[in-house]
Amino acid sequence: MTKTFFAAALAVAALAGAAAAQPYRGGSATLYELPNYQGRSVTITQSTPDLGKWRFNDRAQSARFEGRWLVCEHDDFKGRCQEVRGDVPNLHTYGLMAQVSSLEPAGGGRPGGPGPGPGPGPGFPGGGARGIDGATSVFFPRPTVRGFDVAAGDRGANAFCRSQGLGRAVFFDSSARAERAIGPDGEPVGRSDVLRDLLCRKY
Repeated sequence: MTKTFFAAALAVAALAGAAAAQPYRGGSATLYELPNYQGRSVTITQSTPDLGKWRFNDRAQSARFEGRWLVCEHDDFKGRCQEVRGDVPNLHTYGLMAQVSSLEPAGGGRPGGPGPGPGPGPGFPGGGARGIDGATSVFFPRPTVRGFDVAAGDRGANAFCRSQGLGRAVFFDSSARAERAIGPDGEPVGRSDVLRDLLCRKY
């Protein structure tokens, strides 16, 4: 019995090690140098800390993402980052027009990389990427949670701000609509008004 147990334990450990050694497969990201998927393009299928090596640093203006991707404005996943998915005809939507320098599949578990941002607030399974810092507030052009828009409303806005480790929402626009969104308690909802231009207090 003891030998059988240890043999099974060794087998499980070997399988776990093999799984950890496998590269993360998160689809692909095709970047275009002009809006609406025009101009020169490059397709990325793995963690890419420096788009300069592809001669595409700060050039992307639109993109198509297969799976969830973390897109950052500086090399080595530094600066402001945003989780993105699907087709994005204009990266200005995320405040990343011609500002993408590194990207990787979201949840890829990059060894030695930066950990997750501030912990999630009540209800949210996890917040989106850090926004644009101001003196007393932080601006999020398009708040997302795991790649989904956030349903508009005071509760959703405040929950998103708290998920970023920030204070209450100061301002948001709710004129945009989406087919799917995340509700204020982290629940998926259907077609609804969603948050844009969200401003969160820093404290």
